Amino acid sequence: MIMNKLFLTFIMFLLLFLASCRQRRPGMSREEAAAELLAQAAEQEARRQQAAATLDTFTADYRPPAGIKYQPTIIRTGGKVLNVPAALKNVRVLKPNALGILSFHPTGYEGYGLGAELNPVDDGWLLADYEGICLLDKDMKLRKVLFKNEVEISEMKMGNGIGYSIRSKRRLSQVGYDSSTRQLRGLYAGQETEADDRLRYEYAVATLPWDVLAEAAEPWTPDHLPSKLPIGRTQGNAFAVTAGGWLMTEPFSSRLCTFGQKGDTLCRFTVSDAEDYVPTYTYRSGENTDVYYYVGKLRLRMAYDDTVYELMDASTLKAVWRLDFGPLKRPTGKYVVGSLNNSLDGYYLVNSWIETNRYLLVQLSRSYDSPNARTQGTVTLHTLVYDKQTGDFFSLPGKTDKEGRYTYANLPFRVEGKDISLLPSLTAGGRAATLFKGKRLKEMLPDLPLSKQVKDEELVVVRME
Repeated sequence: MIMNKLFLTFIMFLLLFLASCRQRRPGMSREEAAAELLAQAAEQEARRQQAAATLDTFTADYRPPAGIKYQPTIIRTGGKVLNVPAALKNVRVLKPNALGILSFHPTGYEGYGLGAELNPVDDGWLLADYEGICLLDKDMKLRKVLFKNEVEISEMKMGNGIGYSIRSKRRLSQVGYDSSTRQLRGLYAGQETEADDRLRYEYAVATLPWDVLAEAAEPWTPDHLPSKLPIGRTQGNAFAVTAGGWLMTEPFSSRLCTFGQKGDTLCRFTVSDAEDYVPTYTYRSGENTDVYYYVGKLRLRMAYDDTVYELMDASTLKAVWRLDFGPLKRPTGKYVVGSLNNSLDGYYLVNSWIETNRYLLVQLSRSYDSPNARTQGTVTLHTLVYDKQTGDFFSLPGKTDKEGRYTYANLPFRVEGKDISLLPSLTAGGRAATLFKGKRLKEMLPDLPLSKQVKDEELVVVRME
């Protein structure tokens, strides 16, 4: 077996390390220690190459089989209808912990946690963010870093807050676990240099063998990806893993497809008769597609659509929720991106959708034409809550920040006698959650015993129990 360049580099690193290392197992010589580590590294590399050989590999000019296997079935009836105007009028002031209490889980992983997703996998959790992929144990403690993206993240001061600059060279995103094949899949985007030093961009669906990845001695990188199925540009695509394949939306449209592992199209859905809205020049941002897992089932709401569907099988969508805006104005994607002169005054946009075992948490915004609209009061931001157990659907009272700008109303909690407010940004095992660094926890709750133990750069998972 020919060793690849990365393996040779790793061997050289081990030799240099061992040459300077004075600690080894009692009774073991330096030469024996070196031989043992080299044998372990060779075994890991052999397992990686063996696993890669079991995966489908694709040439740069690969084309999936033509045709569509199944006709689509969309069941539009039976979904729960939520009256948005009524909820906006039903404003409630919640007492702390009215929707649950907070639990804090220091992960031991130091990073930024930007764009994080947290999903159950085997007997632990899969944490994926801009920086890579981590495996956490059942208590959300870092077991190991599985994959490292090639990204550079830096903080910058933005008004009274902190912003981030992200430069991505080669990155896996929207990664999910397929338990039926014990594989990870995700969207890959990377810059590749051609012979004349010009950059080209590669877009693919990447597949990784879970068992080998979980036992690897070192984190994998984009150089280790054994299977990349080339696809077109992914800007605007939403992606999610399904059993034996994946689902992906067609950008700037109301269409989505399910695929098999070789990229064969299983089914193509059109969820509404809305016109396509591919931008032709600079356009303002609007709604994104929401894709998430609920009790093991994949659910999604297409951008500018009011219905949440569940994927029953590769060719069947079933309506689960529908937002009824009544007389309130809703824009189409074509109207939003059609021209910067198209007024959005009075239109409602869905900015976030989180579903837990007990609640729906929905963020809406209305009107934001002027750059100063938030301080002028012409923008309103709304947090809606639906209680599945009681059927109550209500909104939280609006609020402003120190500069008088509208902000989303966070959920109120009380921890160690101190009142704080948070708005979850993700789910973890059917519960709402958020993720931030240890230094923020220390600022929010300096008297919390855990705050005295957690490191500043350590990521903490905060769940609403």
